[in-house]
Amino acid sequence: MTDQDTRYRLVLLGASRTGKSSIIHMFLNGKFLDTYKETVEDLHYREFTVDDKTIKVDILDTAGNMEFPAMRRLSIATSHAFILVYSVDSMSSFEEIRHIIEQIKEQRTNYAEIPIVVVGNKTDRTSVREVEEQNVQTMLNELGPLHCRFAECTALDRASIIDIFLKLLSLVQLSAARQLSPILRRKVSERLKKKEFEDKSDKGISRSRSLIRRTSMKKKPTASGGDKNSPETPDCLVS
Repeated sequence: MTDQDTRYRLVLLGASRTGKSSIIHMFLNGKFLDTYKETVEDLHYREFTVDDKTIKVDILDTAGNMEFPAMRRLSIATSHAFILVYSVDSMSSFEEIRHIIEQIKEQRTNYAEIPIVVVGNKTDRTSVREVEEQNVQTMLNELGPLHCRFAECTALDRASIIDIFLKLLSLVQLSAARQLSPILRRKVSERLKKKEFEDKSDKGISRSRSLIRRTSMKKKPTASGGDKNSPETPDCLVS
């Protein structure tokens, strides 16, 4: 990605029932998605404005099974960044992350430069945890070098979801995108204080007739704020 780019695609990949859709829904709408509906492919669109520069972001939510291998290959080929999600209570979902990273390495010659955040979801179920942080570190060391970070979260807690996207932005080389980091941090802080997300409705969501369903919201001007400490690390960091 370069400063001249105006549109970016972020793809979430992982096994079924790991909470990819819930993570996106909490991030975009501030509400937990408590009903399960198997995803084929959903495309969410957002715009951010920083220093009069518009950053357009497509967030692609993908199927969690291998019934659509062509879709997965296409999403890997066209993504600027990845969020790879497993459940901390499922070792099999973690092993799927290894398989996905291997696919990324096979398809993308620049895989070592692509921003990736590996996410262990469902930390509210640590009583039945099967995957430890050390498992993640060991796998990433074996598959590296990778341009990645690691995070654990629960889709019940918006602050931990925001942290995923802050980690992703810390890996992005685009200067304007990195400035979104303090904006997102301030935004979630304000919402947690006011608990606005508890009352926020789902108005403004539109669905297309195509297989890929899109959601949109009105662009909101935001103040700029540079993140001078955003790391540009070529190797994977577990943090």
